Amino acid sequence: MSLASAERVTSAGVELAGPYWRSAALVVDGLEAALKLRAPRLYASTPLLRELAVKMCRELGLGEAAERLMDLCARVRDVGMLGLPDAVVLSSDTFSSEQWELVNRHPALGAELLLGIADTDTAPLAEVVRAHHERWDGAGYPDGLRGEAIPLLSRVLATADAFVGIASDRPYRRAAGADIALEHISQQRETQFDPQTVDALVQVLAGRVPAARRGPGADEVERPRTATRGAGARRPGLSESLKAFDRLPAFIPAVEKALAAITAPGKVVGGDLVATIESDTGLTVAVLCQAQLVSGRQRIANVPDAVVALDQTGLQLILAQVPRMVFPWRTPLHGLVHELRVHAQTVARAAERIAQEIGFADRDDLIAASLLHDVGKLVAARTLSPAVTATDARHVTPEDRVREERRHLSLDHTSLGATLIDQWGLPQSLSNAVAEHHNSEAEEEMATLLRLADMIARHAHGDAVDRRVMLRLTSTCGLPIQSLRDVLFDLPHAGSQRRRAQPSPLSKQETVTLKLLASGKVYKVIAAELGLSTSTIRSHLHSAYTKMNVADRAQAVLHATEMGWI
Repeated sequence: MSLASAERVTSAGVELAGPYWRSAALVVDGLEAALKLRAPRLYASTPLLRELAVKMCRELGLGEAAERLMDLCARVRDVGMLGLPDAVVLSSDTFSSEQWELVNRHPALGAELLLGIADTDTAPLAEVVRAHHERWDGAGYPDGLRGEAIPLLSRVLATADAFVGIASDRPYRRAAGADIALEHISQQRETQFDPQTVDALVQVLAGRVPAARRGPGADEVERPRTATRGAGARRPGLSESLKAFDRLPAFIPAVEKALAAITAPGKVVGGDLVATIESDTGLTVAVLCQAQLVSGRQRIANVPDAVVALDQTGLQLILAQVPRMVFPWRTPLHGLVHELRVHAQTVARAAERIAQEIGFADRDDLIAASLLHDVGKLVAARTLSPAVTATDARHVTPEDRVREERRHLSLDHTSLGATLIDQWGLPQSLSNAVAEHHNSEAEEEMATLLRLADMIARHAHGDAVDRRVMLRLTSTCGLPIQSLRDVLFDLPHAGSQRRRAQPSPLSKQETVTLKLLASGKVYKVIAAELGLSTSTIRSHLHSAYTKMNVADRAQAVLHATEMGWI
């Protein structure tokens, strides 16, 4: 591209040398110093951005004048942030919708600031700065320009800025890395970004462009391995991703422990087997799926009932066929499966504790829903750009993540998770709980309990949650605030109770009575608490002793606890 063509990059041509550059450089020096002083974290990525943007201009053959203009524009692209309040400029949290509205004003404010400087022709800079958040498809801001109506240098700057922003640390999230950043940019070719600027970025990162003037931060991002994939990289669609998760992989230690538990002697072994299966999402899915095939019309919605329905041979067959994962993880997806498994275990413990505190009857079903509640994130991660799914839970609330998923897919991980559960043939109650567990207007009790358990688990580990919503859910679920406090304190170091090994022979009233007896209460106190006579309490307990084939209260409490019935 000739110098004349380069000069048409903006509406005002620029001289290659002379007073213009000296005066423009002085203006940029002053504004850049002010921005660096006011918002050092915001400014931190500027040196690297300058390096990339100038190299991209060189790859596009825009000429030295365009390169020099780009260097100036890159330095003051965010100067409009000087006009925003400290609550936005200095924030280290995820922006609210109101804060985003303010942030979206910074290109126009920056152009206005540049144009307001007397005795200097800053129109070329102002035009590039104003348009550097426009999108190739017209969905950008502030003017909604589309395609080639956007100044070329603005398109170059937008592509380079997005790459550096994703690859580098931000106050509200960790860096995604160069590979993921380039993959995102390539995915958005011809939608968010000008195709030729994406191609130029790929070539620059592949090292085909001679080194420009090297500045601070030029070596902060390594050349990505994915650069050779080219701009045409494609992520699978939803249908393809759903099919990919016909089965979930299981971790080898969980499979080995389950095999050992199946053949171990003793009556309580079933509880150990249940706990082992529930310790791994892949095993949980495999066992629940197989249980549906042998249960006839009755749908099985929890692991204890599934273990009872399947004989030893059936369980061994499942364990032999389930896909297995080896540590260290061979793919990013395996790492995500591990991450979701760890979170699911914490949610399951929180759900178990809530169910115990409020006397929720379907505790085992709620635990199963807890173990499956985030499986839709696997589909989302395979379908969406990693830049969208790689959120920092310490700063991004679940509600924020759901909104972002809906913006890109028109669906979110809760809907995708419910679709997977339906695909696996599991009960509708599990599907409904997973689908509604981020819905503030959910009507099903299990979905509401699951949402509260998820928030408690996140809060206990220091992740971002809306505390007002958590308190409201606590009230809705009938969980006393004192109990919420205890759960939040105990959860990080609390283990799960012994899991039920086989169906309980006890009636609901016998279970409640025995549970109160286990807490140290005497017959008279239990009777008063339940509104029954002392003789009725004795009758319930003697009936329980007979069903469990034990002689006294101590043996009854011990046996029921070991079996996971109370």
